[in-house]
Amino acid sequence: MSWEDVGSVADLERDGHVVARIGGREVGVVAVNGKLHGIRNRCPHHGGPLCLGAVRERVSGAPGRYELAGSLVLRCPWHGWEFDPATGQCLDDTSMRVAVYEAKQEGGRVF
Repeated sequence: MSWEDVGSVADLERDGHVVARIGGREVGVVAVNGKLHGIRNRCPHHGGPLCLGAVRERVSGAPGRYELAGSLVLRCPWHGWEFDPATGQCLDDTSMRVAVYEAKQEGGRVF
């Protein structure tokens, strides 16, 4: 496996994500509870920049009866679709999934 440099750890800590074009695709890295997750930066719903979304606690329930679900998700900034950053699975529609990649940090850089 070859590793690609996607940005600095400082940028990841400041912005919550780093994004780079690798092999013709935009790939982002986000941190969830100290673990890095590489994710394709394209929401399968309408192509939004998924990695520019926020990592937040999942909200579940019916309108007017919302509860925090206890798990952290990556929420698309365009329409709020939520994805598991470890598996890429959409938590509201199992037909939607985003590609995920291994990620690591080394020497102040994110790969």
